[in-house]
Amino acid sequence: MGLLTLTEAEKCAVFDYTALVPGDILVSDFSFGPIDYQHWSLVSDRRCEQGIYMLISATERTGTVCEEPAHEVIQCANTYKALHKSLWPIPKSLELARSHIGKWDYSVTERNCQHFINLVTGLGLRSSQVYAGITSGLIGGVGTALLKKDASWLEILSVTVAGIASGVIASKALQHNRKG
Repeated sequence: MGLLTLTEAEKCAVFDYTALVPGDILVSDFSFGPIDYQHWSLVSDRRCEQGIYMLISATERTGTVCEEPAHEVIQCANTYKALHKSLWPIPKSLELARSHIGKWDYSVTERNCQHFINLVTGLGLRSSQVYAGITSGLIGGVGTALLKKDASWLEILSVTVAGIASGVIASKALQHNRKG
């Protein structure tokens, strides 16, 4: 029996936009070359022309924070509600998120989507993906350089990239299950 694969249209149809609730944190799985990463966004209390809640997020695509229709942010990626608890009430998180629209200077290492979501939910300017990726990459690269006699730069670089990828993958957000 072969593997079941979904077309792009089927992937888009799988996500239930009607289940969104303002204040939910969505996580979408993307990849950049060999590195899989997650895009984090906050479900808004405003709806787009199709009647679907919009998302607020910081993205490299726009270079800042935007409030956009969910399908523009998700782009047919595997998406789910993250198990992520805000320290603040939803209206405060939404107000703070909107205060950054057009003002946030995106940086993958210092001001990415996860930094943004953690900031607007009261958890500070931090990203477990960046921390885990850098830590794993450094350990792998330095470990290879120290432990493998005559390691080439290519070997060190390869292990460093693999370490970064592994760290980012290992920091994947937990999925929230509203059932039961």
